[in-house]
Amino acid sequence: MDKKIEDMIGQYVFAWNQQSPENYRNEFAKIWAEGAVYVDPYGEYHGLEQLTDFAVRSLSIVPQRFFSIHEPVVSHHHFAKYAWKVQFSEGVNVGYDFIEFDENYRITKLVSFFALPSDYPLEQLG
Repeated sequence: MDKKIEDMIGQYVFAWNQQSPENYRNEFAKIWAEGAVYVDPYGEYHGLEQLTDFAVRSLSIVPQRFFSIHEPVVSHHHFAKYAWKVQFSEGVNVGYDFIEFDENYRITKLVSFFALPSDYPLEQLG
């Protein structure tokens, strides 16, 4: 496995564990390409600012959480996938991310697959 790919994904997961808009922005900016897109079953976010806003809104809903890599990264060409886990007071959730990245190991598109609890307030994500 290419260490640069593992580092890129590790940085992305680390960014999700931040606690402020500035820290989210700074940490995502290290690996988020200009104009990159994040897509999950519940929304689509374009660029660093939309991703940062999404992360902040998500944190306001579940403030006590910790993301980690759940299954190892697999990659080829400019694509990678891995499983992540988020622990929070009510339990654990697992998801899968599929990533496209550029020659500078910056994410250009990320598609995430996961399910939210039925009582999750989706309307607060905007």
